[in-house]
Amino acid sequence: MNPFRPSTLLVAIASCTLPSAALAQYSSDPATPLAIVANKGDDVQPKIAANPFGGQYISYFAGPGYDVYLDRRDASGNSVWGSAVLVENRDLSSTTDYGLTVDPNGNAYLVYNMSNPKSSSQGLLKMTSVAPDGTIRWSTTLHNTAAGATNIGNGRATVGTDGFVWGAASIGFDSSISRVNPSTGAIANAVFLSESSTVKQICSGLQPSTDGAVIFSTIRYTTFTSPKVLRLRRINSDGTYGWGGQNGTAAFTVGSVQTGNFPDFIPDGTGGAYVPWYSTSPLNCRLQRFDASGTVMFGSDGVAVSTATTGTVGGVTTTLNRTNPATVIGGDGRVYVFYRAYTGSIAGAVWYGIGAQCFDSTGNRMWGDGGVMIEDYTASTAGVYDRNMGAASLFQGSPGCSYADSSTASQATAKACRMNSDGTVAWKVPFASNAGSKYRFVGSSGDASAIFAWQNAVSSGAGDIFAARVNADGTVGDASVPGDLNDDGLVDGADLTIMLASWGPCPGCVADLNGDGVVDGADLAMLLADWTG
Repeated sequence: MNPFRPSTLLVAIASCTLPSAALAQYSSDPATPLAIVANKGDDVQPKIAANPFGGQYISYFAGPGYDVYLDRRDASGNSVWGSAVLVENRDLSSTTDYGLTVDPNGNAYLVYNMSNPKSSSQGLLKMTSVAPDGTIRWSTTLHNTAAGATNIGNGRATVGTDGFVWGAASIGFDSSISRVNPSTGAIANAVFLSESSTVKQICSGLQPSTDGAVIFSTIRYTTFTSPKVLRLRRINSDGTYGWGGQNGTAAFTVGSVQTGNFPDFIPDGTGGAYVPWYSTSPLNCRLQRFDASGTVMFGSDGVAVSTATTGTVGGVTTTLNRTNPATVIGGDGRVYVFYRAYTGSIAGAVWYGIGAQCFDSTGNRMWGDGGVMIEDYTASTAGVYDRNMGAASLFQGSPGCSYADSSTASQATAKACRMNSDGTVAWKVPFASNAGSKYRFVGSSGDASAIFAWQNAVSSGAGDIFAARVNADGTVGDASVPGDLNDDGLVDGADLTIMLASWGPCPGCVADLNGDGVVDGADLAMLLADWTG
């Protein structure tokens, strides 16, 4: 029996007025997805991260100098701050990758470069923190390059188990990693990974481990044509190297990551990591697991999503390629890898599909040696110009993903799918069919839904950022209940806890259901009216 009786409290506040909730903004019409930013400029490279109060942070670059912006959206898609916050005014002519993460208190942290090839011979790597109310908490320089060294990229950010924030990036052909005090922005520890003048160790991935430590991956190679090898190491909270040391432990010993590819990885939940990548010659997705002690668990070269590198498609024997893996751990503890699948040339055309594979915790393929096809190979002459992998996601613990079906080079429809445990497709649904190509998908999963954001381009040099909500039942658009503050499909004690922790003046709080800037009895009445227990 639930000891909390909402009806009792409702009697005590029966005199409170129940204002109507704010209108939802996530669209149920794929032709009109929610525009996060869509103007005549070039708006690019979205990142997304859930906040602990329900809803998401969405960051992006916009404007002629690719300035850094951060927006906060509630579970319905409403902009909590009214508009995005300008985090950094930059003057750049090009972009590199960057990082976004959120701590348990709802503070956001962005790691990005401030190199200025148009007017400066120096470059900066910065971390800036933004509070849940949209104010800038602090900004600190993580690395200041020597004169002439402006190649800063692959920004990464994560929060350690002790609450300290880590930021990393490539600095030329080396890497910089810093541990930062989340309250002040002061750098607690910093590591500059530079193995030798002839060896490259370029930032690739950064995720938390145990005891405040992180796992840091790099792409290591010596010459442009030499194998690019993913290497992982643990960096302790005091800045010393743990397992793997400076040079790192190889995720594989045979093959190479494709030049220019810098895959991230996901934590395994026990201090280790699941590491996906795709190899060259043949092009095939693979998965490795490191345990908390740095031991590789899936053999010296990981496991492939499929053992078949050739097959018969359209009656023709052809090469089967698999690239761009997206990985998620399901509610069942198994690991799911989604990927782009395509053939070699068949009568002058390439045929495209979207595939998936499931692994148990020891690396066994659970969906057969060949994996399963979510979208089977289709010739471009049959209306599929291309297919691109998006982001992996969860729907009430079940795995799924987003992807794009392109009918031409400039027009695509974004879709999402949810998988059953036996490898069959539970549902597939289009969530964006508006004009333009669609790529750089990112995703954030809650129990009740997944939020996808992507870069949309109608013409060259004019990107926009859109977002959509796909619900666990395959419907599209806002299906949230205002009182469901953590977006788990229920209004219960967890949501009440969030509201009570926000009690009082709290403009922009997710618990401020009536939007008057104060969390009080009126908001509590709205939550209890939605109570599911």
